[in-house]
Amino acid sequence: MRRISRRQTLASILAAGASAAVPAAHADSSSTRISFLLVNDIYRCQEMEGRGGLARFAAVVKAERARALAEDCHLICVHAGDTLSPSLLSSFDQGAHMVALFNEVGLDAFVPGNHEFDFGKDVYFERVTEARFPILAANLRDAAGLMLPDHQDQILLDAKGIKLALIGAALEATKSASRPGDLIFTPAIPVVLANAKSARAAGADLVIAIVHADKTTGAALMNTHAVDLVLSGHNHDLHIDFDGCTGLVESEQDANYVTVVDIDVTPNRGKANRSLSWWPNFRVVDTAKITPDPAMLARVQMYKAGMDRLFDVEIATLAAPLDSRTEAVRTAECAIGNLVADALRKAANADLAIINGGGIRGNRIYEAGTRLTKQDILSELPFGNKTMATNVQGKAILDALENGFSQIDRPSGRFPQVSGLFVVANRTALPGGRVKTVIINGEALDPSRDYRLATNDFMALGGDGYEMLAGKTHVSADSGTRLVALDVIDYIASVKLIDAKIEGRIVFQ
Repeated sequence: MRRISRRQTLASILAAGASAAVPAAHADSSSTRISFLLVNDIYRCQEMEGRGGLARFAAVVKAERARALAEDCHLICVHAGDTLSPSLLSSFDQGAHMVALFNEVGLDAFVPGNHEFDFGKDVYFERVTEARFPILAANLRDAAGLMLPDHQDQILLDAKGIKLALIGAALEATKSASRPGDLIFTPAIPVVLANAKSARAAGADLVIAIVHADKTTGAALMNTHAVDLVLSGHNHDLHIDFDGCTGLVESEQDANYVTVVDIDVTPNRGKANRSLSWWPNFRVVDTAKITPDPAMLARVQMYKAGMDRLFDVEIATLAAPLDSRTEAVRTAECAIGNLVADALRKAANADLAIINGGGIRGNRIYEAGTRLTKQDILSELPFGNKTMATNVQGKAILDALENGFSQIDRPSGRFPQVSGLFVVANRTALPGGRVKTVIINGEALDPSRDYRLATNDFMALGGDGYEMLAGKTHVSADSGTRLVALDVIDYIASVKLIDAKIEGRIVFQ
């Protein structure tokens, strides 16, 4: 097997032209072409701004299958996890539409991500029974340590005489990231290594690990060189890495990009033991350049029309006006900011909540007596941010508020809207020294005490300068379990008569 002396990252592969949409020719007439098509972290079935979605993905799959047939190539279509949640439509059918659509596209292997368990293990099992594709999770067991029904650790395939082993591993941190009940998630790497060893002993020529894993785990698995290719999800990265021995690939999210790995495998003749040489070619398909598949597009539009009807529903009446204009939400405490922050605080069962005013985008005034619909809330909170609960020290809360007030001389998206706390700040003081008093639920903020904070994933990941809000909680691009908009809708629907007002939560001297 040929080696290279340095890793080929995505940038170097792109520079070399290896990600071109047109596949490379076979290495020689005796080689066998095997292609792996990877998607991961697909939360919405519809496209966004002309990219991604199931209709464009289905078109890519059809084109790749036609190409594989013409080239006498074996194509394996893989989903590396996260698709049942979170999305607006999934909040109604718990991800059933995604399973139905992927059944139509056809998958050769699926590995569950942490978001497959956002509705609990019973709903997950319901979706599993609906799936017409193999589900691989070698590190997932029930409370008794037994393999789950309709799951496999690995599958063995014959690709034109080349024996392949596909091994799956779910996110080992799913217990803390989602709601899998008493299911057991063991560390991924030891399980994959054990399965790789047994697969080699059973005659596997190539071993492929399909994992939903954080960056550290994915890189560590790659560096063991126990497998030939790692197809990964969870990090929402467009990532290609190859060290001459093992490849690692991830395809960003929502089918915005689809990664294809073409492997040319050549038997080494004249040796006592079976031996193969292989070399990968990496291609990245930008689905913005792909025409949606008409049949799948019709299905997606049907689901979207149904969702629109579901959200055109009145949920509450305003007893007092709400102002979501940019000037209101980005410069001072406002009633709609209090409403959204209160909703997140309740949803996360938190001591306090801090959200960024820039996340409220309706830019309109709602008069008293207005009947709010679910669609109104989606218009106000359009970004698809997820509710996050983090554990932070009081000092981090103080730093967050200072960051929120750091641009008070002009409207700023980072301006904080809060719940569960009272703040006094000096508008004319220098940035970093403006907060004078912070009271949390009637008590002065203790800089050394831990607090449970509700926020959104954008801020917990450092958006608008709020990196301190991650606190002691491990936060990744995949963190959070439910859309902020849905938590706000549920909160408003439960209250019925909304009387949100400016209460003096934020006071400037």
